[in-house]
Amino acid sequence: MPTNELTGATVQMLSEVEAPEPVVVSLFLDLDPTEFATPPARASQITSLLSELDAALREADLSHEAKESLKADRQRIEATLRDDDLDLDGAGALAVFASDALDLFATVKLAAPVEGAVHVAERPAMEPLMAVQDDATWCVLLVTRDRARIFRGGPAGLRELRGVRSDVKNQHSAGGWSQARYERSVEEDVADHLEAAADLLFRQFKRRPFDHLVIGANNEALRPALAGETHSYLAERIRGWVDIDERLAGPDEVLEAVRGVMEAHEAEEEQALFERIRAAQGTDAPAAAGTADVLAALVERRVETLLVREAAVEHGRKCVTCGWLGTAARRECPVDGTRLDEVDNVVEPAIQAAVQQSARVHVIRRDGLDGDDAPFKGALAAVLRY
Repeated sequence: MPTNELTGATVQMLSEVEAPEPVVVSLFLDLDPTEFATPPARASQITSLLSELDAALREADLSHEAKESLKADRQRIEATLRDDDLDLDGAGALAVFASDALDLFATVKLAAPVEGAVHVAERPAMEPLMAVQDDATWCVLLVTRDRARIFRGGPAGLRELRGVRSDVKNQHSAGGWSQARYERSVEEDVADHLEAAADLLFRQFKRRPFDHLVIGANNEALRPALAGETHSYLAERIRGWVDIDERLAGPDEVLEAVRGVMEAHEAEEEQALFERIRAAQGTDAPAAAGTADVLAALVERRVETLLVREAAVEHGRKCVTCGWLGTAARRECPVDGTRLDEVDNVVEPAIQAAVQQSARVHVIRRDGLDGDDAPFKGALAAVLRY
């Protein structure tokens, strides 16, 4: 079962990491089973990534203190990746963030593969994380006449949390009652079971809310009854119903059964964001399609959803005093007059700013912005709160 250790708390923590010079290493180890299923294949990739890190350290123009910090990081990263006891079970990728200067060292298992890469910068590389972020925003309720099971996760993987089993009589009469009375008793048992399943689901929601719900029921007759038992908070989150054989036992099989609903909803949400961007161009509607306008909206804390083109790189500038972000055209901060620092890729501090103001970050795959009808051409766009 895919393992995901990327939580909202981890993303928030990384968004607050920043240094005055490049002393933060971000390393991504791809564990795609189609390419890196064997220890020799993984070892070869580790050697390659460490060589990239060595080259980056040789070429960087750094202070003595920064070089010593990065040397310590390099040693610790290699020791971690070469450790025979390193737990990679269920991971599609492993992210490592290290900065001896900032007392930072974190390994995060990701549920989905990411391209192997190494970055040395003033801040962690967060865009690859946002592209695979899966913080249990989906819930799947699998229901039969006498059982209910709850799964949490997303398109990268599901894990089973809780379940309930009820004592429901067999539909066939055992004698002693009239058939009609017996069948009414069975229906009451089923209704009680569905109520218990709905109550369990609502308790799970209150404990840890989710955004999307898929319900699997192998009996068409259960749907209206279950819909009637579902709390309104949950009913508005239902994205689809699927027919799932009750004999399906594992999270992987359940995921395959609901994947179509997840992908269809995510594609619909992405298109809705694109339409808001298109509709806003040339108007006063709350959206921004140019990098300069997006960065200005981030400074003003008006961003609702930040759209990031996958692997995009764009130069920019940042004020170390107040955090102002802008394009490379400016030299001085318009807020306090401080001379602005150059940023090789302003996408990363833009993501940090978005996370810090609780904005959603949506990474668009490379092929999602092809063609003349693309909603925006640059690295960034945003749907705004106002």
